[in-house]
Amino acid sequence: MTGIKTLAENFATASRGGAKVTLAALQAEGLIPGDIEEAMAVQQAFAEKWAKPVAGWKLAIRPDGEAIGAPMFDCVGVDETNAASFPEDGAEGLEVEICFTLSADIPAAAAGPLTRDDLTGYIDKVHLGVELLRYRLVEKNQVPFPLFLADRLANHGFVIGPEVDKGIVDVFAGNGGNLPQLTVTEGSVQLFEATVKHPNGDPLAPLVAFANAAFNKGDMLKAGNVVTTGSLCGAIPSTLARETHITLKSVGAFTLSGPKP
Repeated sequence: MTGIKTLAENFATASRGGAKVTLAALQAEGLIPGDIEEAMAVQQAFAEKWAKPVAGWKLAIRPDGEAIGAPMFDCVGVDETNAASFPEDGAEGLEVEICFTLSADIPAAAAGPLTRDDLTGYIDKVHLGVELLRYRLVEKNQVPFPLFLADRLANHGFVIGPEVDKGIVDVFAGNGGNLPQLTVTEGSVQLFEATVKHPNGDPLAPLVAFANAAFNKGDMLKAGNVVTTGSLCGAIPSTLARETHITLKSVGAFTLSGPKP
């Protein structure tokens, strides 16, 4: 695909509040990435145009076992009362996740394979978190996958919640009978309540896969970044119109709201 920079500019315009992009318009211009490599090249071109540095990464493993990732730019943390206000308008949904902050740069895959135990040495803290979603595509995720990946998997930003016991990672990895219950309420409306599990079982699995993928050149997963690896609850529609309370029972809880006037 020759229009990598053009597609990145389309996404940048939509991210600044412009009209969403339609699949038909992109097809007419020949701007559909053909594979994962082209999709991630669009992400890189977007990052070069955007005024904010990469603050974290959204990682996942596809059904075929291939690791994928997308950069996150707007990441905020909770205050001393475990409350956070996300400063950007436009949220369309949220996902509650377990995330990690990195204590050091993770080296390139070419430097040698990294095991799960190796990668725990690069993790500073484990947190409860919320990914916020916003679609720059009219069709949302109902498009060819490389195009959805090029749009950073609909990431709008991330909220780093309270630090939690690192043992929760092994609880999810064990996938046993002691998995926690998650409750999400917006104002007085309950949006979600169920016992939850990680989509890959082990929350570290996508980080292991991504760190060992050929496209990890050593300049992506940086010290201070937050890394999140999959929703515990799928995508919950939400515009953050009211205070949203997230409680992972016996693990952690925090409150999230939209931009303050």
